Amino acid sequence: MLVAVIWSARATEVSASRVVEGLPFMLDFLRRMVPPDWSVLRQATTGAIQTVEIALVGTGAAALLALPMGFAAARNAAPPWLFYGARIALNVFRGVDTLVYALFFVAAVGLGPFPGVLAVVAYTTTVLAKLYSEAIEAIDPGPVEAVRAAGAGTLQVLRWGILPQLMPQFLSFTLYRFETNIRAAAILGFVGAGGIGFYIQNYLRTLNYPAASTVLLVLIALVMLVDFVSSRLRARLV
Repeated sequence: MLVAVIWSARATEVSASRVVEGLPFMLDFLRRMVPPDWSVLRQATTGAIQTVEIALVGTGAAALLALPMGFAAARNAAPPWLFYGARIALNVFRGVDTLVYALFFVAAVGLGPFPGVLAVVAYTTTVLAKLYSEAIEAIDPGPVEAVRAAGAGTLQVLRWGILPQLMPQFLSFTLYRFETNIRAAAILGFVGAGGIGFYIQNYLRTLNYPAASTVLLVLIALVMLVDFVSSRLRARLV
């Protein structure tokens, strides 16, 4: 591992001296962002709300789409032909980043938050399906066998033997992806897919660093708030 890290560091031209040489430029960049321009706070807040909306709609739709895909990709819940096909599909589509999906959907449906929603749905569905499938494969067979031994049918086994084990994990995974989708949605604006990233990109492009600073502060506050709420909710599910 150490040899691999050293080899990779050389291949990627890692240089502490270049970082030291670049410090004055970094400090100058930060200096230009102080003080923040609070006159754009309303626009930044609007972008932050839109970012939450993109992440919320995208994650909710992805969670619904990922449920059947998760069962199809679980070794103990699907026949081999369906299991291998689903796993290959998930690996293929999960290899494409959200930003690439955003570029694709912006070209397909135009600018705005809608392509951002589609990009979040496309990527998050595959990620949640993979997480759901792993949770399904790890269920305790004891409760399932007990319910089946009591004479329960297929739907009753699912309701009383399987779902009580899976729902807390499914909700926890979904909340975590919503949390990470807030960060992803903030970047989608750089390619015209709406959200607070549009304002960051616009102000940086026009060299309006104080305004960009305000938007970044709003983004940081948004991420901290979502992280806090999400972690509290996930703690209740454990």
